[in-house]
Amino acid sequence: MLVNRKLNKNNNSLFIKIEDNGPGISKDEYENVFKPFYKIDKGRADSKSSVGLGLSIASDIVRSHGGNIILDKSKMDGLSVKIFLPV
Repeated sequence: MLVNRKLNKNNNSLFIKIEDNGPGISKDEYENVFKPFYKIDKGRADSKSSVGLGLSIASDIVRSHGGNIILDKSKMDGLSVKIFLPV
């Protein structure tokens, strides 16, 4: 899997962008994946490797610091995660 990372900082904000060429997430699932314990692939619900908390925790941390987290399709046809934080 290919992963690109980008970090920009100016006087009052920090921008982090992470994108990959993985399977991505359907646009209609973007908001759902921030819900605690939500899993897109219900067939993997019995898997102990994931409990559906990663993006929920990331979102809570970013928003508790006054920032925002946005999902989108990456230029590599995977997922793009954009994080904006005030500094």
